[in-house]
Amino acid sequence: MTLKNFMFLLLVICSVSIISCKKVPERIGNTIQPESSYIRVSFTGTQDIYAETQRVDSLSTKSANYMLLGDMYDPVFGNSNLGFYTQLSLTTNGHEWGENPVADSVVLQLTYSNYYGDTTQQQIVRVYEVAEDMLDTTYYSNTILECGDEIGYHQFFPRPKTFSNFEYDTINTAVLRIPIDTMVAHHFFHDEEANFTSNTAFTDYFKGIHLKCDDTGGTGSICYFNITNSNTYMRVYYHNDSDTSFYDFDVTTSNIRYNYFEHDYEAAVSPIRFNDSTDNRYLFLQGASGTRAFIKFPNLAQWAANLNTNVLVNEAKLIMKSAPAVIDGAINDTTTFRPPTQLVVVKVNADGSYSTLPDQYVGTNYYGGTFKNGEVWFRISEYIQDLILAGPDAENYGIYLYVNAGSYNPSRWVLNGPDYADSASMLRLDLIYSEIDD
Repeated sequence: MTLKNFMFLLLVICSVSIISCKKVPERIGNTIQPESSYIRVSFTGTQDIYAETQRVDSLSTKSANYMLLGDMYDPVFGNSNLGFYTQLSLTTNGHEWGENPVADSVVLQLTYSNYYGDTTQQQIVRVYEVAEDMLDTTYYSNTILECGDEIGYHQFFPRPKTFSNFEYDTINTAVLRIPIDTMVAHHFFHDEEANFTSNTAFTDYFKGIHLKCDDTGGTGSICYFNITNSNTYMRVYYHNDSDTSFYDFDVTTSNIRYNYFEHDYEAAVSPIRFNDSTDNRYLFLQGASGTRAFIKFPNLAQWAANLNTNVLVNEAKLIMKSAPAVIDGAINDTTTFRPPTQLVVVKVNADGSYSTLPDQYVGTNYYGGTFKNGEVWFRISEYIQDLILAGPDAENYGIYLYVNAGSYNPSRWVLNGPDYADSASMLRLDLIYSEIDD
């Protein structure tokens, strides 16, 4: 063989190898056994699947991608009131207000990013000055900080898709503008100038702000705000003896900020039964530190042991379908309350914490979790294989099912559980396996 032909052959071999490596594995061991040897079985019902809905105690929401604000009522999930805390930053150090400054107005401007719920209902937002230091520590969705006086109040209809332009500003984006009491500016003008020499000095002086909404008394909505956007700031419009001007306090990625969530499930038409596996017709998932599903397969390892052979899991899919339009007398409105685009399933540890399933490392296309046509599936083949290998005497702590990005995602979904009346639509585990002799 000539050198030229040898190099060509080597190139072909390398190309084939690269293409083969790009193939996404769908089944464990699918090249070990011929497909004719596969055995298919489904695990359904409470005899095969233990499931219950649980409340999420809290989530770390510090530095979440979006801050959430609003009050919303859902007949299935009850009432949700979401707000946030944040520090503000100086845009320049050592700002001077000039001689005899007078505040014309103060406005807190927030940049919309998205919404959830019914934006045709009016919201009432209140702004409070935080009265205690916001520390560089973990803040959870149920952390309450002491606040002082109310410094802002505004009635508004959310307009997250409508560009806003004002007399002094050409914004070309959707924003919410909340009037702030000019006494805030008065204090800025007349308190120590040292408070404005650095951000550290300023946040020691002005701790931050807290925003929350009143009960709407109707469906309502939750708004997402990008508060590190350049169009988010608290602006002081003022004049002095020589000039008319404004000064901005903004929110940077260095500022401490976190979401605070409250959920009242008793306000639902038919309140959710938490930590109760006796009635598993439905499972309830809600982001924003709301609810999760706990699932485990209590008899799976024993089933495999009873086969008296080695079980090779070729594929295991956890398949979930949407609940009907009416649930125990409550309207399950999936148009107003959109299902999440992505769910996540994690392995529960002995102490109640959780860790990533091995299947997730293969990739999203393999792993699944995407909502499509009223259905979500997860490929959990490696997890199921590990359960079988561990044997029936091993501890089985189960899995949690969450709405993805729950620290800033308020979306919810109801799925049919293992007790659902229609066996074709209930929660199930589809298993494809091979029996391997030693």
